[in-house]
Amino acid sequence: MFRIFKDIVTGNIHGVSDVLLDLFFIFLFILVIQFLKEIKYIIIKENALKYFSLFVPFGKTVYFCDYIGKIMTTETGSGGSYKVVYLVDKNRRTAFKIMGLHYKNFDEMNNAITLKKLSYSPSGWQYFKLLFFERITIEDKKQKGEKAADKKGSEMIIVKIFAIISVIGIALFVIGMLIKILSKLL
Repeated sequence: MFRIFKDIVTGNIHGVSDVLLDLFFIFLFILVIQFLKEIKYIIIKENALKYFSLFVPFGKTVYFCDYIGKIMTTETGSGGSYKVVYLVDKNRRTAFKIMGLHYKNFDEMNNAITLKKLSYSPSGWQYFKLLFFERITIEDKKQKGEKAADKKGSEMIIVKIFAIISVIGIALFVIGMLIKILSKLL
C-alpha cells in the first residue's frame, strides 16, 4: 500500500496496467480492513454487550437501553449464507452488527441480547447498504407507505449511476488490456 501511495504522489506510474494494478490492491486492502473490522470478541451480560477487536483493543460497551430492538437478516458470502443481527438505536438506525459467520455460538448470543425483534424486510437497495455500509434507517410502517414512492425514484437513479460507473470501469479495463496487447505486438 505504501508503494502505491508513493507512486501516486511521485507520479511514478508507467501505464494503464500500473494504475489498474494499484486500484486492485487498494480495493483488496479495503476489503481486508472491512473483514478484520467485523471480527470481535463479545461478552454479553444482563443489559450490556462489551466487545474487543483489532481496532478497539481496550473494548467498548454497548448498553441495550440505548437501543429499541434488533433485526435479523441473512447475508451470503464466499463462505455460504449466514445470519446477521443488527441492533437498532433510538433514532431507528442500525448501529451495531454481529455476523454469524464469525461465531459458532451465534444463536446463543442472539438469544442473550434482550432486545425485541423488529420485523423488517429490506429492499434491494437497503440490503446493499446494509451489506457494505452497515447503516440504514428502519422506518415505521406508517412512514414506509408515504416514503416508498419517493425512495423508488431515488433508488433507480442510484442504480443507474452505479451501472454507468460499472460500465465505464469495465470499458477502461478492456481498453487497458487492448493497449497492453497492442504494445507487445508492436
